[in-house]
Amino acid sequence: MEEAESSASIHSFYDRYYSTNNSEEDEEENDDHRTKSRKHAPILEEGEDRISTLPDSALLSILSFLPTQEAIKTGVLSKRWAYLWTSVPSLSFVLEDPHSNGYYNKRFDGFTKVMDRMDDFISAVDHTLLLHRAPKLRDFSVRFNYEKDLKAHLDLWVRFATTAKVNQLSLHLSPPFDLDLRGYQLPQHLYANEFVSEFNFNFCKIFPNGLLHWSSLKHLCIGQSALCDDVIRKVLMVSESLRKLVIDSYVIYMLDGNVRELELEIVAPKIHSLEILGNFEKIKCRIKDVSALVEAKLDFDMRKCHYWEDEGYKEYYEEYYEEEEGYKEYQDIVRDILESVHHVKKLTVGNWCLMIVSIMSVEHMPSPLSKCQCLTIVTSMEKWSLPGIGILLRSSPYVETLNIDFPSSLPHTPLEFLVSRYDEVDHWKSKEIYFKFLLRCLKSIKIKFFHFEGNYTKEFIFLVQFLLKKAKVLKKMVIIDALPTQNPTPDILLKFLSVAQKLLSFPRSSPHAIVMFPYP
Repeated sequence: MEEAESSASIHSFYDRYYSTNNSEEDEEENDDHRTKSRKHAPILEEGEDRISTLPDSALLSILSFLPTQEAIKTGVLSKRWAYLWTSVPSLSFVLEDPHSNGYYNKRFDGFTKVMDRMDDFISAVDHTLLLHRAPKLRDFSVRFNYEKDLKAHLDLWVRFATTAKVNQLSLHLSPPFDLDLRGYQLPQHLYANEFVSEFNFNFCKIFPNGLLHWSSLKHLCIGQSALCDDVIRKVLMVSESLRKLVIDSYVIYMLDGNVRELELEIVAPKIHSLEILGNFEKIKCRIKDVSALVEAKLDFDMRKCHYWEDEGYKEYYEEYYEEEEGYKEYQDIVRDILESVHHVKKLTVGNWCLMIVSIMSVEHMPSPLSKCQCLTIVTSMEKWSLPGIGILLRSSPYVETLNIDFPSSLPHTPLEFLVSRYDEVDHWKSKEIYFKFLLRCLKSIKIKFFHFEGNYTKEFIFLVQFLLKKAKVLKKMVIIDALPTQNPTPDILLKFLSVAQKLLSFPRSSPHAIVMFPYP
């Protein structure tokens, strides 16, 4: 009886959750679907459909790929399915961020409803864990906006997961609506865990009282989290199996109030993959030993970030203030990091790092020689991007695959002091001798998300023309997602066709090179 009531409570939450997020049309479709399901239920019960003939182990494997709320819904299919989900070795709970779906508006008119949804979510997770009976968990994941009064619930969920010897634990938490920076403090028992091979922490406080015991840890991702000053050193010292380290928007907890300069030093001779992401304001990053590294992603920003509130709305914006002098101190840091990862096979350079490399190029500072075979550049494709792209290509003579991504989320950064001193044609001509024997290995180029109706088309065309002219063994250049929508206007289509024809007309150094514009 208790299980039936708990299951009903869980289904009740998911019914309420989806009713607040779907349109009336979607609700009608769901009603029709449920009606049809009820009509066909006896057939599934009595018939020999292929899914029902599978053993429980196969069905559990299928259910483990579904979000937990979807897996629970399969309980209505038949008696056999009623509690099958309770043995699934994978649990995933998500409460969508109300900022992103319009459910919660800027003026907090929907605050009460948001709190009701949170109460439903907490209750549903509690009841799900009460019914769950798998002896061991493969992975456990939660994603929601965290507030400090939810700590007791989260402590219980983490204890449940570790008791079940979870293999992958993910706490994807977000700051509450008022941008409170007090994250979830991890319980001390979590620092002594010999079973977890992958930790993903976001908006957490990582303050171990003693040594860590993460002997099985292979992957560690830390995002927007507060750390005591030596926690990274402790992790790298005791986690001999660690192969991938991701640090996103690193926040250090200053135990000494007199400290004026903070530094993150990474000494990890055994890791294979390293990602440094997000904002590192006021924190210098140094990489000392990553001799086994195969892949590196450098997509961080060290500029000072300022938040401000707009006319009473709880809407926050980022503004970066930096004069020319402010960038000079970053050049040595970025150069040293590039030098430290010069041996990797796959390298990703983000927009801010590219900005610093561009400044180095204009000021005739060399970039370390790289042995990477796959180079990915993330850029806003502004005029100042070109010298940075040029110096990275000159410094990467072994590149076989070049990816250039233009995500629309990147902010516009004027850099007037750099643009005023740079002419792309003269600059690249002056470097012509350096390109003579380079790009001799480049076989594949993939360009993503550049929309021809936007800004910086001139810079984009210049870059494509250069690559086609210099890549002597190029086999293909693929330009994907070049249109902003699946239903572009006639004007956008005409501009797209005009630019595409121009690109196709450029001479190519490689007789085998083809240029493709795949369109879904």
